[in-house]
Amino acid sequence: MNKEAKFIIVLLVFVLCICCLPRPDAAYGAQENWRLGMQAYTFNRFTFYEAVDKTAALGLRYIEAYPGQRLSKEKPDIKTNHNMPSREKKEMLQKLREAGVKLVNYGVVGLPNNEAECRKVFNFAREMGIETIVSEPPEDAFDIIEKLCKEYKIIKVAIHNHPKPSRYWNPDTVLKVCKGRSELIGACADTGHWFRSGINPVESLKKLKGHIISLHFKDLDGGHDVIWGTGKCNVKAMLAELARQNFKGVFSIEYEHNWLNSMPEIAECVPYFERTAAELGQTDWQWIFNGKDLTGWDGDLRLWSVKDGAIHGQTTKEKPARGNTFIVWRGGKLKDFELKLKFRIQNGNSGVQYRSKEVDKWVISGYQAEVCNSQPQVGFLYHEKGRARLVNVGDIMVIDKDGKKNVIGKVSDKDELIKTGYYKMKDWNEYTIIAQGNHLKHFLNGYPTIELIDNDRVTDPDDPKDRRGAAREGVLALQIHAGPPMVVEFKDIRKRDLKPKYDDAVVLFNGRDLSSWEAKGDKSRSKWEVGVAAMSTENPKRLVIKKGIGEMICHGSGLDLYSEAKFGDCRIELEVMVPKGSNSGIYVMGEYEIQVLDSWDRVKMGRGDMGAIYGAGAPLVNACKRPGEWQKYVIEFQAPRFDANGRKTENAKFIKVELNGEVLHEKNLEMTGSTGGALAGREAPFGPLMFQGHHGPVAYRNIIVKPLAK
Repeated sequence: MNKEAKFIIVLLVFVLCICCLPRPDAAYGAQENWRLGMQAYTFNRFTFYEAVDKTAALGLRYIEAYPGQRLSKEKPDIKTNHNMPSREKKEMLQKLREAGVKLVNYGVVGLPNNEAECRKVFNFAREMGIETIVSEPPEDAFDIIEKLCKEYKIIKVAIHNHPKPSRYWNPDTVLKVCKGRSELIGACADTGHWFRSGINPVESLKKLKGHIISLHFKDLDGGHDVIWGTGKCNVKAMLAELARQNFKGVFSIEYEHNWLNSMPEIAECVPYFERTAAELGQTDWQWIFNGKDLTGWDGDLRLWSVKDGAIHGQTTKEKPARGNTFIVWRGGKLKDFELKLKFRIQNGNSGVQYRSKEVDKWVISGYQAEVCNSQPQVGFLYHEKGRARLVNVGDIMVIDKDGKKNVIGKVSDKDELIKTGYYKMKDWNEYTIIAQGNHLKHFLNGYPTIELIDNDRVTDPDDPKDRRGAAREGVLALQIHAGPPMVVEFKDIRKRDLKPKYDDAVVLFNGRDLSSWEAKGDKSRSKWEVGVAAMSTENPKRLVIKKGIGEMICHGSGLDLYSEAKFGDCRIELEVMVPKGSNSGIYVMGEYEIQVLDSWDRVKMGRGDMGAIYGAGAPLVNACKRPGEWQKYVIEFQAPRFDANGRKTENAKFIKVELNGEVLHEKNLEMTGSTGGALAGREAPFGPLMFQGHHGPVAYRNIIVKPLAK
């Protein structure tokens, strides 16, 4: 089996269950100017579902469908297009939701001078949540197209350019048909086809300034696609021109070469794009390793070097490590941040140090994300030269002010992580590490591996001897471990500083009992308990409860449960599981309900579906997972305001609500009063968190509140 084929198999194994696990918390990041996605035509030898899986495996969240691709291996006769049966459209949406990939564009599709036919395409776009229809319409169709764009309001039409002698191969023709038209009509710039037509792609982008809606992005060397930045299309200059134009939109990778084994080449295009976007100020990520030399890094040069674009650490019998040694980034200290890097280790043991301190030259103490070829050790949190092992893979832990460690639940099942391939042995893997205040998270290839709320005493960052406690800032370093000869490599290292609005995380549920929670009503009727829940295989409307820690579970229709702790303005993070057809609710401050419901099979979402602000606002999208899976809410909330006499002067607001990484509400949805079934039925400056427990089985876990920073 060749190298490329092995790469494909590893990636496909990797994506089989990635959809069932949360992605790194997008709420910390800024809005993307440039969104990089995949044109499914890249994988036209495969089904659409396979194209979605490959897109997710590359770490991309957006895809552009084209008409005519087989939907799935199970349904080879069904083709992805606007005439698909309703059932298959629904299944297609569910597949995308499971994979964490959003369908943003559709094309190249015909838009004829026929309103009824065009309307079918627009209806499909609206139903599937598509932003842009990509087409090469006849010139006499544009009156109809413009009419429909204005009617549907948010759906754009982008004119694509196939190579000469197609209708729109010359950008001047595109400009001609766009002249005087709605801003919803513009160009889908195919940079590779311009090159094939003998046109300079950079000059073509300049001509189309203000009219570019999306791109089919390519780099070519002669007649076929190559890794971006290695061809003749001058990718860097194209991106610089788009930055100059302040372009905001979607780049679809359309890689039309090496059709069956293109994944390794595409995987090289993605970091090139991301690095260049950062250099051009289109993202808040800072790339801190240049891929060429060790500028900005300091370590024992007997052991550290740069090879093939990666920081290369190696010990031999002739050149051993004298104790654990590190290469240190000298660009500053990390405080609140998100860090991404890729690593590959052949043998031995290594780690990524963060918020650490240098206790001697190239000797580091502090938080360490484990790097090794042993599962489920890789991904855990260690404290080098300090408190030793902290959080095992799969766990969420709280360390209290006295340094006592308490596992309060799970972020993942470690056995399932191994089964689904969270780690690629002796291959490139990507860490995401997020640290904000007392709250630390590790993700490996998109899978959550640990979470820590560290309330231990904060050590003095300037005292190298003060090591046994929490840290809020410190250096970044990479480890070579003492012992037998080893090789470890790191690349694509980037970080972004976080400017959080919220204070330290407060855990509302200790994972072991309900001592800090109260039942609303006669406690003898409460059906809440602590354990480990799973949806019954015999009756999917029920939950099966096993002994254990970490989950508060209502096993039937009982009473609502609310926290003793009260809060006002805050960010809430929690996970919820509902079996088939079940119903619950999250009452912020005990008064304002976010709906919890099994809405997995819904296409059109209403004000009573999962993620709705009950009765006040329907969710923008259906972000639900299947019944019985854990789903994560992130809620940003502003409490109502009152004057000195207790009169309300400002309504409560849901600033933003996310479910499973998808934004459901983000426009400061105001609440004019309490939701029905509220705890007190009257508004106040502070209130508890309440979970509805009288509509069926439900489970909650990992309940964290972060008050607004003063």
